[in-house]
Amino acid sequence: MSDTHTGSAPDSLRKSASKLGPKTGFNATRSGQFAGAAYEYFTPAFVQDLADQPALQEELNNWWTLNLTSWVAQAMPAAPSWFYDPATTNIPSDAASVAIQWNAFSGRIQQFYSANPPVAPANPYKLNATQVYSLADTGYYTDSSNKSIALPNIPATLCPQANWSGPLKTFGPYGPRGWQDEYCEWSVFRNTANQVVRVDFTCENPEYWTTLWKVSPERVVELYNSTLNANAQSQNQITVTLADLQLTDASGKPVIDPNTGRPAYNPLNKWNSGPISVRGGSTSSGGAMHLTSTPNTLQTEIGLAGASSVQYASGNLYPQPLICCGNFGQEYRHSDPHIGQSVSQAVNPNSGSYNLANLANPFGLYIQLPNFANWTFGSNVVPGQGGIPANAQPSDIWQIVRGSQTCIDPVTGQAFPGNMILHAACQIPLAWLQANPNLTLADILINGRPIQWAGQIAETFNMTLYARPLPAGSTAPPVNPCTSTQSPAYTPLQCMYSQLWNGYYPITELAPTGAKLSLASNTTFVAPWLPANGKAQALTLTCTTIPSQLSDLQVAFLLPDSSDPDSSIGVTVNAATPVTYAVPGNSYPDNYFALSLSVTVGSSSAPGLRSVQITVNGNSSVLPDAVFIPEIE
Repeated sequence: MSDTHTGSAPDSLRKSASKLGPKTGFNATRSGQFAGAAYEYFTPAFVQDLADQPALQEELNNWWTLNLTSWVAQAMPAAPSWFYDPATTNIPSDAASVAIQWNAFSGRIQQFYSANPPVAPANPYKLNATQVYSLADTGYYTDSSNKSIALPNIPATLCPQANWSGPLKTFGPYGPRGWQDEYCEWSVFRNTANQVVRVDFTCENPEYWTTLWKVSPERVVELYNSTLNANAQSQNQITVTLADLQLTDASGKPVIDPNTGRPAYNPLNKWNSGPISVRGGSTSSGGAMHLTSTPNTLQTEIGLAGASSVQYASGNLYPQPLICCGNFGQEYRHSDPHIGQSVSQAVNPNSGSYNLANLANPFGLYIQLPNFANWTFGSNVVPGQGGIPANAQPSDIWQIVRGSQTCIDPVTGQAFPGNMILHAACQIPLAWLQANPNLTLADILINGRPIQWAGQIAETFNMTLYARPLPAGSTAPPVNPCTSTQSPAYTPLQCMYSQLWNGYYPITELAPTGAKLSLASNTTFVAPWLPANGKAQALTLTCTTIPSQLSDLQVAFLLPDSSDPDSSIGVTVNAATPVTYAVPGNSYPDNYFALSLSVTVGSSSAPGLRSVQITVNGNSSVLPDAVFIPEIE
């Protein structure tokens, strides 16, 4: 194994989060959020991508803390809650983190298509291992008549278990690699002989890259180049440009982010879209820099943890009944049912004592080292012969590009119980290729079979998140009835600048099945900034439903730490438009409404994160911490 990394929380991450950097011109005071010193949410795996530019790194760290603050608030269940807020909770130094792990290979691919599904019931397709690997790598498989078939339909009813006798639906999540939905995605580069040369595995969340882009688009470009070219042969190098990563409109003009005054980021740009990499020449494209499947977001992970901290009538002994009862996550993934059960059991371990639960800082999703026990050399690789180093190991093809093999927990001072790998490249080391340029990953065997699919590798490693339970005594959490699959009426869902919504929503992304999805589905819950300058600002707020008379609907922003509207913030609802997209974090699109708002923030409005409220006929629903009002310096 190459490129061993060790990480810890740098001193720069411990600075006050009271300000954002010079590019914004705003003071990011989080009024009413915390008492005493500001709580700092560390960046994933403690990475400091702007360490050589301290002012920008501090800006990024502060943005990140602001984001996590809002996502934790949005994930908080109704009181009484056993899901704690790390910013307002005393975390003792002996509060160890706990690793929650699941396999990186898609559980839904195995469940719905494999001849040997993980659990009952069996599926009608009964595909062999090669066909399943092909589906996982490309979204297609070849049948007995040599016909290429996209992801076939699956049961529409999955609770209490998959019903193959009832109606079927298109496989989801949609998108160019939506089926890689275990918080791990990959892109495969093959040579002209169709042999696997390189696989890029990533678990980096899209929210981090959106935030980094806001601070320094130039560094994002540098990181794309250095990551996707890491240890690659010169003829297989690519060149990523700033223009490649920008969001553009139908005429090809960049869409400007009102927050920064610069072009917005396209999360499904040509270098981070789909499962196939093409390298060499003017047609180069593809790669995996961060997650793109719509449920593969950090905000979703936090929301899942919050929802599964609630105790449901199903109990938590079995994952499928629990996820069906709690209506959180997606059935038959390796991740969601297991994460939900693990968090639920952390709160209620059925021992008479109970715990509060949340994730361990730094919040993130992390790749673990593969189990190398069944990795062996093929006949073309003999250590000590033909230029291959005498100490060569099959694990040398696993190269950590971003993140760390070992990270120190700043709470306990001990290593986290696992790895914090964010990006790994699987490829033959350059030194071996200098001796034998014809080597490919097919010269490495897993379970005695040459590597022909990235899925073979994915099956050998796990994904992990780190939870941190805190003792809560002997008072049992209340048991809640099973929840409805329907969202309440008039619920606010997502808020962003109208200029960005109008840039993302018209762009259509395709799946192997032909299912279409709006690029708005790959946006994030990064709160838009609304300066208190008295000027009208255009926002788009999506919601579940609207009343028959739009005049019966009122939108307001709330006072800090209050359920009362802030009278210094004026809101006008200009229009409501039907829209179809997957609210980021969801596996399938649905039909909603986009409210066009004009918002005026008066100079007397207190700075900080603000919740948005929709009220219809006296009934209100709130999206916590939806926007941020900065203090103008």
